[in-house]
Amino acid sequence: MIEHRTLRFAGLCIGALCGALAGCTGGDPAAEDAASGGMTPVSGSGGADAAGGTGGGGAGGSPVSSGGATSAGGGESGGGSASAPCTFICHDDCPALGALEVEGRCGAPSERCCWLGAPSDPYPSGGGASADDPGPIPVDDLPLIPEMPDPLTMVDGTKVSTPAQWRARRKEMMRILEDYTYGHMPPPPGNVTAAPLSEPAEITTASGVKALYRELRLSFGPGGELGFNLGLFSPKAEAAPDDEAEARPILISLSFGTGEGSLGGAADALARGYAVATIGYQELGADSPDYASSAFFPAYPGHDWRDISAWAWGISRAVDYLMTDPAVDRDKIMITGVSRLGQAVLLAGAFDERIALTAPVAGGMAFRFSGAEMGNGLGQGITEIVDQNTYWFGPRLPEFRNQTPRLPSDQHWLPALTAPRLFILCNSLADPYGRAYAAVQSYLGAQPLYDVLGVPEHLGLHFRPGGHGATAEDWNAIFDFADQYLLGKPGTRRFDVIPPREDTP
Repeated sequence: MIEHRTLRFAGLCIGALCGALAGCTGGDPAAEDAASGGMTPVSGSGGADAAGGTGGGGAGGSPVSSGGATSAGGGESGGGSASAPCTFICHDDCPALGALEVEGRCGAPSERCCWLGAPSDPYPSGGGASADDPGPIPVDDLPLIPEMPDPLTMVDGTKVSTPAQWRARRKEMMRILEDYTYGHMPPPPGNVTAAPLSEPAEITTASGVKALYRELRLSFGPGGELGFNLGLFSPKAEAAPDDEAEARPILISLSFGTGEGSLGGAADALARGYAVATIGYQELGADSPDYASSAFFPAYPGHDWRDISAWAWGISRAVDYLMTDPAVDRDKIMITGVSRLGQAVLLAGAFDERIALTAPVAGGMAFRFSGAEMGNGLGQGITEIVDQNTYWFGPRLPEFRNQTPRLPSDQHWLPALTAPRLFILCNSLADPYGRAYAAVQSYLGAQPLYDVLGVPEHLGLHFRPGGHGATAEDWNAIFDFADQYLLGKPGTRRFDVIPPREDTP
C-alpha cells in the first residue's frame, strides 16, 4: 500500500475556500462537519463519496444519467470501526490541493482526516446501464446548449456557491465527461511498484545542464503485469545518498520516450532546481487504430476508454510512484504535454488532485468555438477530430459530429475541475489545429470557478506568436508560473493577460 502523508500547499487555504473548509480554522466539530458537506466515513482504499448525488437532467444544468458513482479503489461508503486499517491521514491543517476532508476513523471518532487518493472523488461507475443506473441520456435527446455549459450550475439547476456544493458538482462533471467525451477509466490499481532499469548516471543536457539520470520500470494492475518505463532526471546537486537527498518539485513530461535524450525543452527545468520525469506516451496506449490491443486496454475489457484516457490514467500511475519517492516533494508535482498529449494532461490534472500544477501546451481549445461547424473553419472542432482520429477520445464523442451544441460539457471544464490547484494554458496565436480565440474561451469559461474558490491567480494563460507545438517561450512561461505560484518565489509576471481580439482569430 502506498504510504500517505499530509500535503501542505502554501497559499491555497485562503479567501472563501479557507472560510468554508473544516480544518482550516478549527472550531466546533459539528460546524466543521456541516462545512465539509456532512461526509460519511469511507472504508477500504477507495475514494470518499462527495456530498450530493448525481441526478437526472434539470433546468440550468448539464444533463447526466441518474446513476451514482463507485469507489475509486473498490472501497464502500458507510461507517467503519476505529480499529479498521486507516486509509486517511489525520491532521488539523487545511487540506491541500483541494483534497476532500471527511469524518475520520483513525483511532478516535473526533479526529478528522484528509484522503490523498486519485481522485478524491471516485471515478464514475463505468457507464453501464442497470436498474439503478440507466446510463447516459442518448445524444439525440440532449438539449441544445449554444453557450459554454456552466461549471457552476449543477444538474438540478442549483448555483454552486460553497465548497461542499463544488464537491458535488465536481462529481457530476467527472461523470458527464466520462459518459460523453472520454470514456470510462478503470479505478486506480493500488499496487504500483518500481524496479530500477539502470544505475544513476551523470549526463549533460543539450543546453549544458548537468543532471543525474536513472530509468525505472513501473508495474501494476492485475497480477502486476501492466507497466511502463519512467525516466528520472535530477539536478546534479542531488548526488547525495537517497536518505539525504533534497525533496524537489518534479515535472512529469508526457513525451516520446524515457531515455537520456527524452528531456527536450523540459531540460530547462533542471536549471531552476526542478526534477523531471519522462513518460513515453505510446507505452500507455498505441496512438493508432490498433490501440485496443495495446498497453492497458486488454486488462480492462469492461471499460470503454480510449487513448487520451489511457494516457491520463498512466500519468496518475506515475504519480502513484512519485508520491512514495523521498526525493520528490509530493506537494509539488507538475504535469505537461503538447497537442494530443496536452489533452491527456488536461484530463489527468482535472481528475487527479495530487497534481499541483497542470500545464498543457497547444491543447484545451473550446469545441464550441472551433472547426467548420462552430469556428468559421479555424482550428479543429469535434467533427474534424473524430473524423481524423476516432481512437483518441471516447466512443460517444463521434455522436456529436456536426451537433456540438448538444455536448453537455466543453474543454473549459478541465481547468475548472483542476481548481483550486494551479493551471496554466499555453497556446500560440497562429496554431492551425487550435484556434487561439477558442483557447481564450476555455480560459474565460473556467475563470468563475477560481474566483468562487478565492484563488483567481491560480489560473493562468500564455500566448506566443507562431504555430503549433512547444517552444522555449512556452517552457519559460510554465516555469515562471511555477516559480511564482508553486514555489512562492518573487515575481511580477502576469498570467491573466488576454491578447487583443485582432490577434486571436
